[in-house]
Amino acid sequence: VNIHSLTQSEVRDIILGMEIAPPSEQRQQIAEIERQSGEASQLTAVTTKTTNVHGDEMIVTTTSPHEQKLFSSKTDWRVRAISATNLHLRTGHIYVSSDDVKETGYTFILPKNILRKFICISDLRTQIAGYMYGVSPPGNPQVKEIRCIIMPPQWGTHTSVQLPNQLPSHEFLSELEPLGWIHTQPSELPQLAPQDVITHAKLLADNKSWDGEKTILITCSFTPGSCSLTAYKLTPTGFEWGRNQVDKDHGYQGYLPTFYEKVQMLLSDKILGYFMVPDSGSWNYNFSGVKHHVNMKYSVTIGNPKEFYHEVHRPMHFLNFSEMESQATEDTVLNEREDVFD
Repeated sequence: VNIHSLTQSEVRDIILGMEIAPPSEQRQQIAEIERQSGEASQLTAVTTKTTNVHGDEMIVTTTSPHEQKLFSSKTDWRVRAISATNLHLRTGHIYVSSDDVKETGYTFILPKNILRKFICISDLRTQIAGYMYGVSPPGNPQVKEIRCIIMPPQWGTHTSVQLPNQLPSHEFLSELEPLGWIHTQPSELPQLAPQDVITHAKLLADNKSWDGEKTILITCSFTPGSCSLTAYKLTPTGFEWGRNQVDKDHGYQGYLPTFYEKVQMLLSDKILGYFMVPDSGSWNYNFSGVKHHVNMKYSVTIGNPKEFYHEVHRPMHFLNFSEMESQATEDTVLNEREDVFD
């Protein structure tokens, strides 16, 4: 900028420390402001014609842009149901976390056949869980082979899963010992979630048949194109902390990484496992959550669990379809009936 082209007021502003923009930048800013005001004045009017439940036609004209946006939810079950059909592709890429695993203690062996099935019936966002039962092979008490996964009635969110207080009971379980529980989670976490510590501690406290050293928690995390497995057990301090957590509204104060330890876990094709499901056939109560209660009673039987979005879990969707079809049939009959009084 030529100093001789400045006015006295601009020289005074420069001396006082004010930033002076070149004329080209000023013109650019003015043009930008004018362009924005021009866009605001050119509102597009959209007229929509809809019909309400009473059959009345309504014509609505909107000009503001936010009224023309389509609402989309992350929890749209239809989109997630389509995504869940590709879960079987992840079963070819399963990784077991072996970092910071203690060499001492029990080693747990999980059959690949029930792990693949557990992954295929799950959801990418909502957590699902199952109880694990198994035995030690003869002559090797330090090894625990998981033989059965039981799917209790449950409903979940992306951070936790709700299970009944009652543990499953069946004559086949008399020969097996409880080995903990397994659940999915939508992403891999750097540490065990405090909700899992609380749930595991409550299970240990409420059920004397659960041994803190023999019962573990396995997390199955959905990483991009694969699944990651990590096995944990609680330390005595973690058990005490989780058992005493009652009020969850104030956060998880005092939570420490020393509340849990990683456990050695292996996957095997040599042994095969099986599933047990509720007698009703439906283990997924996410579509009928009002029917689920922590004190509900249930019995289990041997069977393959249905997929997360199988029609047996969501009968209300099909009841709505049948009501719509019956209403349409009644309207057709009324229109075709002859009016004898006309």
